[in-house]
Amino acid sequence: MTSPDELLARLRDGSDDSPSARLAALLVDDVLARPLHELVETTAIATATRDALLAWTASDAGAARVVADLERARTLAGAQRGPVGELLPVPVRVALRDLAKLPVVARRDAVLKLVDRPSLRQAIRGQLVRTLVDFGRKVSSPVSDNPIARGLGGLGKLAGQIAKPSPLGAIASAVSGEVERQIDKRASDFADTAVAGILSGIADQASDPANVASQAALRLELLEGLLGLTGADLGALAEGNVAEQVAIARRALAAWAADPAFVATIEGPIQLALALEAARTIGDLLDGLGVRAAVTGHARGFVRRAIGHVVQTEAFATWLSLAMGAD
Repeated sequence: MTSPDELLARLRDGSDDSPSARLAALLVDDVLARPLHELVETTAIATATRDALLAWTASDAGAARVVADLERARTLAGAQRGPVGELLPVPVRVALRDLAKLPVVARRDAVLKLVDRPSLRQAIRGQLVRTLVDFGRKVSSPVSDNPIARGLGGLGKLAGQIAKPSPLGAIASAVSGEVERQIDKRASDFADTAVAGILSGIADQASDPANVASQAALRLELLEGLLGLTGADLGALAEGNVAEQVAIARRALAAWAADPAFVATIEGPIQLALALEAARTIGDLLDGLGVRAAVTGHARGFVRRAIGHVVQTEAFATWLSLAMGAD
């Protein structure tokens, strides 16, 4: 009868034909031969996700660790002076540019649903009002002070005469003031109408097949701008109180995980994703992708190393001895 020490020595053998290597291959092959619905337990995944979220959101130390990690990541990003695009492999950058150039025509209603938001309307409206008012005040300023009028030769000289203390000068000042008041009022009214037109125009442009080339150029320019950002730029975009941001996320996740419907909410999409493939084995799926041989080889190596590590421990030696009934 094989003793625990002899069996342990066999298990610790690192050769390719050792019991540990054969056990690793057996485990991997078993997983590849089982249908997805046996391997993916949707309820267990959803329950584990809920429990992990509840545990983290209840842990002050866990939240502090996330805050520290995010702060460190922002500091590291800020130290990156070169463009972030240079961190990506050249083939990836080429692929991103090729994707940006692909012709895409969006649905008009989908674009409007995306861009026609109160905050965006308010931002555009505020900018329009400021621009119109500034321009209107320049136009309505006393003609003698207006650089446009001063460049009109004789008209400019005439304006200078009118601007001098005189009945005509007083009339000009009164007219200028009234025009300015009207501009303030009209600019606000005009902006409300113009914002709707701008958003509608954005949707029209994005959904017009005639604009495919210009839309592709716009996406490419946006991509180049993103790839050209430095770590410091990204850090500036992410400025804010990290602790407050994490606290908000923590409260939201805690409330979500405590919802009695949480498990069903997580389980439903997983079941939907598996619905068409649940009866197929992992091996069949990998065959369909043409990667079974590559994945199998790496998986066996990974499992073999994991087994090799465990059998080298004294804890495993003790367990094996007890399992074999040794004193």
